[in-house]
Amino acid sequence: MVDVPGLVAEHLQTATQDVAIRYSLAAGQSVRRGQGYSVRVTAPAGVHQAMIDVSSELVKSPAGRKARRIHTDRVTAALDRVTAARTQP
Repeated sequence: MVDVPGLVAEHLQTATQDVAIRYSLAAGQSVRRGQGYSVRVTAPAGVHQAMIDVSSELVKSPAGRKARRIHTDRVTAALDRVTAARTQP
C-alpha cells in the first residue's frame, strides 16, 4: 500500500491507457494531506513501477517534479520494507 500524491493520481487517470493503473487508482481511497490529498493505493510493485514510468511527463513543472519524487520515494521505501521483512528469520 502506497499513498500516491494527488497531482500524480490526476495525471495518471488522464494520461495512461493501462487498465491496471486506472483500476488501482479507482479502487484507492482519497486521504487528505495538508492542503492537498493523496490516493491510498494497494497494488503490486509492478503497477507502482508502471505509475512512476508513466508519470515521467510531470518533470516539466516544479510541483510535478516534487510529486513524482515523493511517489518514487514512497514506493522505494515500501519495497525496502517488504525486502527487509522477507530476509528476517
